[in-house]
Amino acid sequence: MGLGGALSSGVSGIRAHQNMLEVIGNNLANINTYGYKSSRLLFSDLLSQNVSNGNNGNPMPIGKGVKLGSISTDYSQGTLETTNNALDFAIQGEGFFVVSGGDKDFFTRVGSFDTDADNFLIDSNTGYKVVDTNGNFITIPYNSTVSGKATSTASLTGNLDASAASTKAEVVMTKSALTSGGTKATATTTLNSLDSNTTDYEPGDTILITGTKPDGTSVSVTFTYGTDGTTVGDLITKINTAFSSGTDNGAIASIDSSGKIVVKSKIGGKDNLSITLIDGGSNTKTTWTNHAFTGATYTTSVDVYDSLGVKHTVSLRFTKQGDNTWDMNASMDTSDGKISTSKISGITFNSDGTFSASGSTTLAFEFSGISGSQSVIFNLGTLGKSDGLTQYGGNSTAAATSQDGYESGTFDSISVDSGGSITALYTNGITQPVATLKIALFNNLSGLSKQGDNLYAQTSASGVPIYVTAGSGSAGSISSGYLEGSNVDMATELTSLIIAQRGFQLNTKVITTADEILSDIVNLKR
Repeated sequence: MGLGGALSSGVSGIRAHQNMLEVIGNNLANINTYGYKSSRLLFSDLLSQNVSNGNNGNPMPIGKGVKLGSISTDYSQGTLETTNNALDFAIQGEGFFVVSGGDKDFFTRVGSFDTDADNFLIDSNTGYKVVDTNGNFITIPYNSTVSGKATSTASLTGNLDASAASTKAEVVMTKSALTSGGTKATATTTLNSLDSNTTDYEPGDTILITGTKPDGTSVSVTFTYGTDGTTVGDLITKINTAFSSGTDNGAIASIDSSGKIVVKSKIGGKDNLSITLIDGGSNTKTTWTNHAFTGATYTTSVDVYDSLGVKHTVSLRFTKQGDNTWDMNASMDTSDGKISTSKISGITFNSDGTFSASGSTTLAFEFSGISGSQSVIFNLGTLGKSDGLTQYGGNSTAAATSQDGYESGTFDSISVDSGGSITALYTNGITQPVATLKIALFNNLSGLSKQGDNLYAQTSASGVPIYVTAGSGSAGSISSGYLEGSNVDMATELTSLIIAQRGFQLNTKVITTADEILSDIVNLKR
């Protein structure tokens, strides 16, 4: 082969290491390029010439130099870097975003997107439009609005205090039941047979009835045993007479099935009613302090939207009617209209505090300026469950936790979940789906062709793309407000740079050495 072979081998080594320097230089140049995947160069030797066979029969080849074996791309995951830009998306996995270049699709790892004049979502480098799972271009609805929706259902959850502790209320009842021989008292039960009676009443003994009527008027009358009667029912009649204030005012008393005396105001929404019973004179006949009158009310509110999306604040007033039983009355400002069906009665609870039953839970609203009535169904909970209203000891916390109405709203922002679903957020809290990003996978990533601008194109070596959604298999998840950084390892590249430099130097040394030998040979003639 002679010295010409050494020169050729040196030249091939120089060329090969020049290519190596170019690959390393390109990697280092793109160290801050989002989504860049580093390249790796591999050498292979050129054809070798077998000069002879050795004594053992083994060939003795002399190589003819080096050539490029392959340049492959490292598709390992780059570090996700925050940008706080809602239209920047990063994939943590093997997938690619799909963008359309008109008649051809391209693929990119860099979700640095923006919108054009027509609100299409585009690749900010090329202007190519981003494609969704249906093969359509994605439009961000910047100028869109959503109309208001009338409330049709509302849900109430929380507790109603099991203890009635207020001395003034809309409804008051004896704290403990009246009993006779351990049996619940009725209207016909005599006062002297009550278990709480310690000394029999005699004709002329008195029971003082004091308190306040619902309209705030003070009450102070005397029940005279014998003259006014001798039974619980007679005492209740006296109470009714004392607290009567016309047809629609005042209060009315009765004894319920549990043996409690219950006094109910005829004026809703006021907590002025109070009543006290005490024996007159110096001797106590019945321990009325064991039967003090107390009540419980609790008020909360709910926002109800009419058919125009106008919000109306509705007050909800819960009034305890007896053991484990409440009523709910709704009211609102008269300027908003009126509530034609405003009451949910008979809200009852089981002995364990869970919701038991109620009357009709539909209220009817007639809002000002809107013809017709609007019905709203109130969900109070599941029978026998504690997922809605409950009645336990402790503070009352009942509140409207949800309702399906809303006011009109305008576009505010977008959000993207890990599955690539883009959602529009509106100023009224409503969300609407926009599109889902199409993600491409390839069986042979190394077969992809780099097109510049962070784009790749499919080739026969890569195979056809497999279209999926983020989160499917190896496609990976999407993070909004992030971009994937370059996966170039600076330390590795700098080390390779030194190796390439030394390789180049060594091959130039081969050439200079061969040249010197040739010069010596030429000088042999002198």
